[in-house]
Amino acid sequence: MQNNAGMAKEKLPISRILSNYVYLLKYAFGKDAGLILMIFFSFISAGVGYACMDTVFMRAFINYLSDDSYSFHQTAVLVAGATIGMAFLMAVERCTESFAQPRIIRMSGMMQEEMIKKAVTMDLICYDCDTYYDDFVVAASQLEDMVITAVFDLARMGRNVATVLVLSGLITVIDPVIAIFPVLGFLVNMFSRFRIMKLEYDYDVEKKKIMRRANYSKRVFYQPEYAKEIKLSHIEVPLEKQFHQAIDETIAVSKKYGVRISLWSLVNWITVFTFLSMFCVPLYLGYMALVACSIGLGDVAALNKAQSTMRNQLDSVNYCVERIQRAGLFCERFRKFMNYESKIEKAQGTVQVPKSQSVLEIKDMSFRYDGAKEDTLKHINMKIQAGQKVAFVGENGAGKSTFIKLLMRLYDVTEGSICYGGHDIREYSTEEYRDIFGSVFQDYQIYAASIQENVMMQNVAAPGQELVEAALDQSGFLERLNTLPNGLLTSLTREFAEDGVQLSGGEAQKVAIARLFAKKERMHIAILDEPSSALDPKAEYELNQNILNKAEDATVIFISHRLSTTRDADRIYMFENGEIIEQGTHQELMGKNGQYAEMFCCQAKYYQQNQEIIC
Repeated sequence: MQNNAGMAKEKLPISRILSNYVYLLKYAFGKDAGLILMIFFSFISAGVGYACMDTVFMRAFINYLSDDSYSFHQTAVLVAGATIGMAFLMAVERCTESFAQPRIIRMSGMMQEEMIKKAVTMDLICYDCDTYYDDFVVAASQLEDMVITAVFDLARMGRNVATVLVLSGLITVIDPVIAIFPVLGFLVNMFSRFRIMKLEYDYDVEKKKIMRRANYSKRVFYQPEYAKEIKLSHIEVPLEKQFHQAIDETIAVSKKYGVRISLWSLVNWITVFTFLSMFCVPLYLGYMALVACSIGLGDVAALNKAQSTMRNQLDSVNYCVERIQRAGLFCERFRKFMNYESKIEKAQGTVQVPKSQSVLEIKDMSFRYDGAKEDTLKHINMKIQAGQKVAFVGENGAGKSTFIKLLMRLYDVTEGSICYGGHDIREYSTEEYRDIFGSVFQDYQIYAASIQENVMMQNVAAPGQELVEAALDQSGFLERLNTLPNGLLTSLTREFAEDGVQLSGGEAQKVAIARLFAKKERMHIAILDEPSSALDPKAEYELNQNILNKAEDATVIFISHRLSTTRDADRIYMFENGEIIEQGTHQELMGKNGQYAEMFCCQAKYYQQNQEIIC
């Protein structure tokens, strides 16, 4: 099967699975210990109470009816007492459930909040790794259910064990031999369920990896950003093909595991529920009551009920053990995610970031992605003076955007160094160092929040609204803002607000660029990674000129494969295959008549009609 042939299956020793399970329980206790203890007490007390009421009442009731000194008054008192006892147990159980539900919801929210905070601290390089992505998706999607299930399963196991001990005492008093049948069934069931659970887990892992492709192919048909291209093309053909391939692969995996799961289930059912329960128990009780005459009718009913309940409780223990093992396997991914120690994010540093613009120097810097055979960037050297306007140009895939991620310390260099203000940037606090940057990327995002929150990228108090308006004015969005009835409070996208606004590509880009202007008071370096790609050449040129003029003393770095503004750059660096092949001013590079000049002349015809660029 495609994409799954090399998939490694998780094989953990029992000690690690138990350790993982204890980790989950400690995690839950840390969130709400009172809730966990309440669940345990409720389950165990209810289990013991039901077991006693059920079996003891049945034995006493039948013995009263079969006794020559039968008294209606005594029987009525017995029935009334049993009814009151059962009602009390049910009331306690329902009240506990009602009281626990809001606290479970709160605990779920706390867990998801912690997952979000942890995700924020993950290094960006993790998102380039399929293994990390799979671990993160599984941990995030199953955390609440798995932690809560782990708690309830242990509570159920406590109830089951307590109930079995109570029933064992009753059985021992009457006839201990009857205990052989549920215990034997328990051992057979435990072994078979262990095999079934392992097969089901492996099937679930393989199925989820395959269905990611199917779900993607299905999901794009419901997303508005894909709707236009889908209607104007036949992209649905390869997507449907991918969907059907994933379904066929899932069917093949289902068949592979389904037969083995069915065989083990059949063995379990025939042995435990048919042979031991339906034949052995009735035959033995019938012999002891009718042939050996060693037990009465009440004892027969009580023993049959006790062994049946005991078998069910032991079976439930098996299922709990199975789910505990599944939780232990899941927790391996969760622990890996939670225990990940970031090498970049939240680094505190040893020196202070300069308070004013400084020189940015790259010394023999190379970078290679994990698992890659070749460097993405090779031996880059450059010095960018404070306040310089620099352009990085080259075709897509030349390494420009990766270089920018290294400058902002989203990645760390593999070799060499990046220095700012005379210090390696790894010596600074990551958060403080990044705060000197203002950036707009080509793949910017617009969030389902207000315009002012989309500009400031945080909550905005009333005094901060003037800054937002000024930033939107500088990005060219103010005229559009004045047409919106809710102004800065207008929600972007209609995902959660019926009166929300869906911006055009150019309008959304201006909102994203306003983020740069909103930060200019503390911005040392402005990064513009093709932010104007959705604008026409004239609008692009005007916007870039506006950014250059408004950036004041800040260092400005343009990344582009469109050359409408490179003439105004103090320095231009031409990237190709991860290397700098040309550098200089616009006039110097045009004089060399190299690749920059060739690219510039090829693009000049798009701008000549506006007399913006002349080759």
